[in-house]
Amino acid sequence: MSTDIPLSDYLSIRNVAFEWAESYDTKDWGRLRECLAPSVRLDFRSLRGVLHENLTPEEYSTILIGVIGDKRLKTQHFLGGAQWELLSDGSVRVAHQIRVAHQRYADETLAEVTNKGHAHGVTTHWYKKIDGVWKLEGVAPRLEFSEYDLFGTLAPPKDD
Repeated sequence: MSTDIPLSDYLSIRNVAFEWAESYDTKDWGRLRECLAPSVRLDFRSLRGVLHENLTPEEYSTILIGVIGDKRLKTQHFLGGAQWELLSDGSVRVAHQIRVAHQRYADETLAEVTNKGHAHGVTTHWYKKIDGVWKLEGVAPRLEFSEYDLFGTLAPPKDD
């Protein structure tokens, strides 16, 4: 496993990972699209989802809006330790430890929590330098365990 990654590339990739997590949590879908490659793979099979290949940044963000876009759902995608690998094609694979807190609120005042569910696992990202800029070209979360009612929290409220 090659890990000979220049410091400037390492820092740029870390910044892309931060932008990815923050865009999810702030629901800033334009910010998310900016950090994505022109073609993105999203593997949601571990989360009772499906494998999506060759997504445009717009298609990718539309999927995420459907999962976590409700303003009554707050999240925090916290990235912990990571394992890095420089691949033979020049792309970089990073397996990030991840904890994602989810809380659903009764309404947009965010005063009353109605459900919560937290996920723990690893999210593997693939990064590629495109026109001199590192972009995220693949995401594959792997759920190890959850607390509380993760899938109930992610489900759209019955009043919708």
